[in-house]
Amino acid sequence: MPKTETIDQFFGAVTEAYDSLLDAVKASNDRGHRLSRRLIEEVEKGQREAIELTRRLAGAPRDVAGFYSTAVRSLTDAQARALDLTRQLLDEAMETQQEARDTVARVIEANRNAGRAAIAATRETVEQAGGVVRPRVRAGASDGRSPAPAQRTRKPASVETES
Repeated sequence: MPKTETIDQFFGAVTEAYDSLLDAVKASNDRGHRLSRRLIEEVEKGQREAIELTRRLAGAPRDVAGFYSTAVRSLTDAQARALDLTRQLLDEAMETQQEARDTVARVIEANRNAGRAAIAATRETVEQAGGVVRPRVRAGASDGRSPAPAQRTRKPASVETES
């Protein structure tokens, strides 16, 4: 039976790998939520500006200069918001790439540790089994007995053909 410490190392490494993946999924979920919330806010701002622009036109249809000025300001603000949103999207994408690299590195290291613990547990088990088997094999060889012959499970060919 492997040592409790070795078994704990194995399951600790497996847990670490799953924790790394879970952390990555949580971070991705948070990132998606931030982007979605920001997109909704920007759409709401654009909607309010469009309504304000339409009100201004409906309230003073002959004020072409005022309407034009308001329309240009609204379009400029919309472009600035689109650039900010794009910048945030790119920042989030770069952060995603870095987190993915970190997660893969953590999972690889955890899998290495799990592999080492599994190898150690296997060695311990084989050593223990060898310790039990060796004395029995030596005892059989020292008393002049040879190992028992393998028992036949099939009947001899001459018996099988007689039917």
